[in-house]
Amino acid sequence: MKHVFTGILLASSLLISCKSTKNKGLTKSMETIVVNAFTHPMNIYRATSPRLWNIVHTRVALSFDYKNRTAYGQEWLSLQPYFYPSDTLRLDAKSMKIESVTIGQSDKPLQYTYDSTSLLIKLDRMYRKDELVRLSIKYVAMPYATASGGSAAIKDDRGLYFINHDGKIEGKPIQIWTQGETEANSHWLPTIDKPNSRTTVQLELTVPRQYKTLGNGELISSMDNGITRTDIWKMDQPIQVYAIMFAIGDFAIAKDSWRNKEVHYYVEPAYAPYARKMFQFTPEMMEFFSNATGIPYPWNKYSQVVVRDYVSGAMENTSASLFGEFMNQNHRQYDDANHEDVVSHELFHQWFGDYVTAESWSHLTVNESFATYGEYLWRRHKYGLSYADELAWSDVQKYLELTDYSDPVLVRHHYRDKEDMFDRVIYQKGGAILHYLHHLMGDSAFYTSMNIYLSKNALQAAEATQWRLAVEEATGKDWNWFFDEWYHRAGHPVLDIKYVYDDAAQKLNVTVSQIQKEKVGLYELPLKSLLINGEEKSEINWAIAKQKETFSYDYKNGVRPVIVPDVAHVLPGIIKENKSIKEWATQMNSCSDFVSQLLCIQNIGPKEMNRPEAQTILNKGFANKSAALRQAALEKIAPIETESLRSKYKTDVVMLATNDGNNVVKAAALSILGDWKIKEQKELLLQSIKDSSYLVAGNALAALQQIDDNLAYTLAKEHINEKPNTELDENAWMVLALKAKEEDTLAFKNLALNKHDAEKRNHIAGNLLLFAISTKSEAAFTMCLHLLADKIQETENKNYRTYYAGFLFKIKENIKLRLSKSSKSPLLLREMELLKAKAKALLATEKEEEVQAIYQKVMQ
Repeated sequence: MKHVFTGILLASSLLISCKSTKNKGLTKSMETIVVNAFTHPMNIYRATSPRLWNIVHTRVALSFDYKNRTAYGQEWLSLQPYFYPSDTLRLDAKSMKIESVTIGQSDKPLQYTYDSTSLLIKLDRMYRKDELVRLSIKYVAMPYATASGGSAAIKDDRGLYFINHDGKIEGKPIQIWTQGETEANSHWLPTIDKPNSRTTVQLELTVPRQYKTLGNGELISSMDNGITRTDIWKMDQPIQVYAIMFAIGDFAIAKDSWRNKEVHYYVEPAYAPYARKMFQFTPEMMEFFSNATGIPYPWNKYSQVVVRDYVSGAMENTSASLFGEFMNQNHRQYDDANHEDVVSHELFHQWFGDYVTAESWSHLTVNESFATYGEYLWRRHKYGLSYADELAWSDVQKYLELTDYSDPVLVRHHYRDKEDMFDRVIYQKGGAILHYLHHLMGDSAFYTSMNIYLSKNALQAAEATQWRLAVEEATGKDWNWFFDEWYHRAGHPVLDIKYVYDDAAQKLNVTVSQIQKEKVGLYELPLKSLLINGEEKSEINWAIAKQKETFSYDYKNGVRPVIVPDVAHVLPGIIKENKSIKEWATQMNSCSDFVSQLLCIQNIGPKEMNRPEAQTILNKGFANKSAALRQAALEKIAPIETESLRSKYKTDVVMLATNDGNNVVKAAALSILGDWKIKEQKELLLQSIKDSSYLVAGNALAALQQIDDNLAYTLAKEHINEKPNTELDENAWMVLALKAKEEDTLAFKNLALNKHDAEKRNHIAGNLLLFAISTKSEAAFTMCLHLLADKIQETENKNYRTYYAGFLFKIKENIKLRLSKSSKSPLLLREMELLKAKAKALLATEKEEEVQAIYQKVMQ
C-alpha cells in the first residue's frame, strides 16, 4: 500500500496553519476506561495469528443492492484443520446478516452463533488434519450498518464501498470497490481475515450490464442475464485474504501486455485517452523487477484500476492494484507531476507483499519497506543515480521529521492498533535500511538475497528473520549485528563530526561522536567517506563502533583537506558537521552527486548569503542539470528580505522563471517574483498564466495576486473550474477567497463537495476557510459558515469530517488573534458569536466523539 498525502495551498498572508487539528489540543467526552499494566494496548504482545484452519479454496457469488448499499452473498468454503483435530470453526464476518450455514453436498444445516464480528460454527463431527470440510454460507453484507473505523493511513475500514450509489451526485460515477487491508475484507466475505491466511479464489459478480468488473486472476466467464451480467474471476494460486478484491463501474479499459500476459488499465471514460500515459512504464517495470528479483512476474495478469473516494493512496491487491483518483491526470497534469513512484511501489508489492506476505502486522516491513525501496530501484534503473538519490534522501528526511514524536522499532510486537504499523518507520525508514544494506552488500549480493527470500517463501507468509537468513545465505556472512541494530532496535544514530585543522602540524583531526539518546545505544556503522585533498579525491573507510572515534589526515601542498562523510549518503540517521562556508564550497566544487551538492546549498547560513562562497554554491545550484538542485537553490534565496541581496539573484530568478525546462523549477521562480514583488516582471507573469503547465500558470496567478490583486482577481474569475485539481484552478479560487467579495460566495456555494475527489474537496474547504478569515462582511462570513457546515455534513467519511470540522477551530483561533489586536471590533465579536452558534448546531447532529470534541472546543 502506498499512502499519498495532499495538502492545501493557502495564501502566505493566512495567519494560521491549515493542517489538520486532529489530536492536537482537543478534548474528548468519553466514558472512563481503566487502563493498567495488563490492559494497556502497548503492553500486549502482538503474536502471529494462530493457524487453526487452512482455507483451501473460496468461492463466493455476490449481487448488489445499490439503494441500501448491501450485498447478497453465497459462499462455498473448502477448509482443512491446520494441524490439530477440530469440530468448531470461527470465521471473521463483520456487519452481516447470516442466513444459513450448511455442510457437504447435502447442505446439512449446522449450528452457529454470530455476534456481528465473528461467526462460530459447530461442525457435524471432529475433523482431522487431512480431511476437507466444505461449507456453504448464505449472508447479507451490510458494511454501512455500523460505524466504520480507520486510521491516518487507511481512513476507513468498511471493506466494501458503494460510491454515489443512488446516482444523485451529478458528474460522479457510480462504483463499487473493496479495500481489504488490514482486516476489512471480512465485511463482505466470511473468512479467516489474517495476513497469514491464504486461499485460492473464485468471485462471481452479478452486476448491471453496463458496468465492467475487475477481480483477482483471470476472467473465465461472462454470462449475459438480460438486465444483469455475471462475471466470474478466478485466481488459482493461493493469495492472502486481505488482497482479494473486486471493482465494479463504468470503466474504460486501455490494453497493454508484458511477455504475452495482459496488462490492463481501468479508468473513467473521461481519462481513457490518458490511461496509457498514466501507467506507461508498467510493462517495463514488470521486466525490470522480474530481472532484479530473478522471479518472473508471478501472476497470470496485471491490472490497475482508478476509483473514486478511495480511503488511502493505492493498494497492491494481487494481480489487480487499486489507485485513488489522484491518478487521474491529463497530459498537462502528468507533465507537471506524475505518480510513477506509486505505480512502481504497488507493482513491486506483487513480489514483496503478495508473492511472499508478512506473516503478521509486526513484520509489515517485509511488505512495505521493500515496496518503498522498489521505487528507488526503478528510478535508478530508469533515470540514473541522481534522480534515485533524490527519493532516497527525501524518504530519510520524512522519517527523521517525526522522530521527536515517535520513533518505534521496525519489527514491532507491541502497538496500540495494527493500523499504527503503517507509518514512516515501516515505509521510509524501512526503505532506507534496505538502501544502507544494499550499499554494504553490493548489487549482486542484494539481488541474490531477494531471489533466495522470494524463492524459499513463495506463496507463503514470512517474517524479517527469513529475509536475514536469505542475506546470510547469499553472502556467507553473519548479519545478526545489522538486523539487531536496524530491525529490532528503536531510534537512529546521530553522528556529531568535528573538524579541527592544525595548520602548524599540517593535519586535519576528525572526531566522530555518537550522540543519539542513551537509551538507543551505540551503533556499529561501516561508512565510506570521501577525502578531498586539493585536486585529489580518495575513498576512506570509517568503522564507527565506539561513542567517539578519531581520524587524522595530512594536508597536501599546504591545502586543507575536506571530508564528505558517508559519501553515498545511505545512513538512516543524522550527521552533524561543523564545516565552514568555505569547506562547503570546496565540497560543491568537488562533488557531483545530488545529496553532496544539496547539503552545500542547505548549509548556507542566513548571515553567509553575502559571502562569495555562498554565491559560488548557489550559482552552481542554479546552473545544475538536476531540477531538484535548481529548486533547492531557489528555496534558499526565497526568504531573502533585503533589496541589496535580492538584486544579486534577481537575474537568476527571472532567467529560471522564463526559460527553465522543468515546470516545478519555473513555477518556484515565478513564486519568488511574487514574494519579492518584482513589478517590472508583471508581463512575464501574465504570459506565464497562459502556460501549458497548470503548475506554472497557477503559480504565476498567485504571484500576480501579490503584485496586482485587482488584475489577478479579474483573471481568476476567468480560470475557476477550468480544470479541477490543478494549481491554476486551486489558485484561482484562492485569489477569490483572498478578495472575499460577497458576490463570490455564490460561486463557492455551487461547488458540490461530494462531486469531487479528496484533493479537490480539501481545496474547496480550505478556500472557504480563507474566505471566512479574509471577509469584512458579516453576510459573507455567515454564508461561509453555512457552506462549510453543509460540506461537513455531506461528508460521510468521519476522518474527512474531522478534518473539515477542524477548520472551524482555525477560524476561532484566527478571530482570537485579531481580537487581541483590536479587542473592541464589533465585526470580530459578531463573527465569534456566529461561529459558536454554528458549532453548537453541528454538535447537535454529530455522532462521532472526535468531531464533537472539536465543536466543544470552538464553543469554549
